[in-house]
Amino acid sequence: MGVTGRLVAWAFVRVPLLATLWAGSRETTGPPAFVFPAQPISRMRIGLITTGGVHHIDQIPFRRKDENPQGDGTYRLLDLTRPRDAFVITHDWYDRRDAERDLNLILPAERLREFAEEGIIGELHPVAVGLMGHVKGEEAFRLEHETAPEIAAIFREGEVDAVLLVPA
Repeated sequence: MGVTGRLVAWAFVRVPLLATLWAGSRETTGPPAFVFPAQPISRMRIGLITTGGVHHIDQIPFRRKDENPQGDGTYRLLDLTRPRDAFVITHDWYDRRDAERDLNLILPAERLREFAEEGIIGELHPVAVGLMGHVKGEEAFRLEHETAPEIAAIFREGEVDAVLLVPA
């Protein structure tokens, strides 16, 4: 972690209000969980999560606005070895036209594979997770208490060292 990263980590730990402001109105129970990596990123297995509503064409789509105004707190496992045309976006809470033209905007698997080839990261975990970024109410509760722990277990079992969360 460079000087800037250490400064940001120091500020968030020493000034808890910054973490609260960063997280929005959500309550915090202690200092943010900043840790220094145990190994260089060039040796890490990287996982990938997108909140862009990406899923495989043969999977159940995320619920749309008219189906549930609270969004969809479920997830889809994404096989990153499948071709681009196997992926679709089902998310109508943002303008997804650019993402549909270049999926790397919200699921940067191609870029991360390039990083692995160049030795910038160790490797890309072959399974990513697709979420819908718009959740509130009961769906937010589901995301926090059911979906997130399941996703964490998937990445732990896959021996993932770090996860890149790509918002949409």
